[in-house]
Amino acid sequence: MVFKIALTVCIACIAALSLKKVNATISAAILIACTVIVSALILSHFVSAFDDISALFQISGLNTSYLKILVKCLGISLVAGLAADICEDAGYTSLVSQIMLAGKMSILLLCLPLFRSVLEICIGLIKG
Repeated sequence: MVFKIALTVCIACIAALSLKKVNATISAAILIACTVIVSALILSHFVSAFDDISALFQISGLNTSYLKILVKCLGISLVAGLAADICEDAGYTSLVSQIMLAGKMSILLLCLPLFRSVLEICIGLIKG
């Protein structure tokens, strides 16, 4: 998988750099297409990993809602990171910290039920 992605990215970079002086729009389109292709490659492998993780959660008897929260947090971090990288590449560095802050806050809000569960377990252990 890594070799396919690395090869795809290298070809796209060479093509985009070659065409940048001729037509910047086509160069940007190549980079966007490469991002979509690489994302699809990664997601196709993530589906099988998600199935394995889901099976582990079912075997262990853990609440599957925790798995949903885990996947949502992973998605938020990937989207925020990708958006921040795009803004940084475009030269809008002031937006990078805003995007990353929004991603972190979204993950924090998403994890509040987990924090509540851990706190309830701790209180139960303390009370005995």
